[in-house]
Amino acid sequence: MIGLTAPLWIGLFIGMIIGGLAEAWGISNPEVLIRLGKWQDRLFVGCIAIAIGSGALALYGLAALGVGFHWGIKPDYIWGVALGGAIFGTGIAISGYVPGTVWMALGEGRRDAIFAVLGGLLGAAAWTIIYQTSFGHWLVTYDNFGMIYFGGKVDTNLYVGFGIAIVWAIIMFSIAYFLPRYKHGKSCAYNSLHKNTKLSPEEEKEQVETAGMLLEGSSMPLGKNNLPEKVNYHWTVSSKLFGVIMMSVGIIIGLTVVLEMFLHQIFGESTTYSWIVAKLWLPAGAWKYSTLVVHTIGWEPFSDIGTLFGAFLASVFLTRRFQSFNNVIPPSWRERFGDSQIKRAAGAFSGAFLMLLGARMAGGCASGHILSGDLQMAVSSLEFFIFAMIFLLVVAHLVYRKVE
Repeated sequence: MIGLTAPLWIGLFIGMIIGGLAEAWGISNPEVLIRLGKWQDRLFVGCIAIAIGSGALALYGLAALGVGFHWGIKPDYIWGVALGGAIFGTGIAISGYVPGTVWMALGEGRRDAIFAVLGGLLGAAAWTIIYQTSFGHWLVTYDNFGMIYFGGKVDTNLYVGFGIAIVWAIIMFSIAYFLPRYKHGKSCAYNSLHKNTKLSPEEEKEQVETAGMLLEGSSMPLGKNNLPEKVNYHWTVSSKLFGVIMMSVGIIIGLTVVLEMFLHQIFGESTTYSWIVAKLWLPAGAWKYSTLVVHTIGWEPFSDIGTLFGAFLASVFLTRRFQSFNNVIPPSWRERFGDSQIKRAAGAFSGAFLMLLGARMAGGCASGHILSGDLQMAVSSLEFFIFAMIFLLVVAHLVYRKVE
C-alpha cells in the first residue's frame, strides 16, 4: 500500500489551483449560479460532471492498484442530508454563492461577498446552536446509514469500486457531452456530429451576454489578441461543455481533488466557517459541534485562504475581472430587484446564511459533498446534490420570475 500524509500548509497550494481555475470558469461571479438556477446557463453542471467522472476513474483505479487515500465519504443520515440540501439550494438561488465561491469572490474583489461571508458565519453559528438541541441530534442520528458509497463500504473490494466508477464516469461524461450549455443552445454531441453547424442567434446572444456579465465592474484593461481576451470571449463563454478547454479544466480539478485525498484529505470549504465560529463566538467545550469541528479540522482554513488568493491572482493576471469592490449587482438580481445596494447586501447575507446552515447540517457543501463526495460516489453526496438542485431550480424560478 502506497500512502502519504502531507503537512497542512500544502492545502494552501491546492486551494490556489482550484481557486484560480474556478475563477477562469467565472463562478466567482454570483450571476453564474443564479443563471444555473434559472436553467439558463449549465456551465457549472457540465464542468463539475467532467471533474467527478475523471476524478472517480483516477481515485478508484489507483486505489485498486494499491494506492492509499484519505477517504472522506460523508455519512448518509437521510433526513438531515435531505433538509440540508434543500436549505443549501435555496440559499444558492438567493445569494448566487456556495461556500467556496464566497472566498473566490472576495479574491475577485466583489463587494457583496463581504456580506455573504458575514451571513455564512451566522448560518454556521446557527447550526452549531441547533446541533446542541434534540432536533439537531435527531437530524444526524435518525436513519443514519453511515459512510457508504455506491458499492457499499469503501474498504471492501476496490476492484468492484473501479468497475462502478467506470459506469459513473460514463454517466458524468454523457451529461457534459449531451447537455446544451445554454438554454436555447445545442449540445456538444450535436455540434460534433454536424461540423458546419453555426450558433443560433439565441446562442450568440447568450455568449455575448455572458462575456459582458463576467467583465462587468472591472476597470482593468483587457487588451487584444492576448490570453485574457481569449479567456473571456472564447474559452469561458464557449457553448461546448465538452470542448477542449472546458474538459481540460474539469479534468485538472478532478485530478487535483484526487491528489488532495492522497496527500491529506478531501477538498471542502464550509468547515472553515464553523471553525471561525468556534474560535470567535461559540467555543469548543461549551458547544458540542464546535468541539467536534476543532478536534477534526484539517487543512480547510489553508485551502480556503489558497482559494481566495488563487482567485485574486487569476482575476488580476488571467481574466482581468478584478472588481476593486465596486458596486456590481448581478444582472438577474438587478432586473428583478433594481440597483439598490441595500437589497443586494441583504440578499447576499440572507442567502449565504441559508446556504451555510444547509451545508453544515448536511455535513458538506458544493466542494465537500458535490465535488469531493460525488467523486467518491458517496450515497449521501448524491442525495445532497439531488435535493440542492431541486430547490435551487424551484426557488430561482420563484425569485427571478418576471413580474408583470
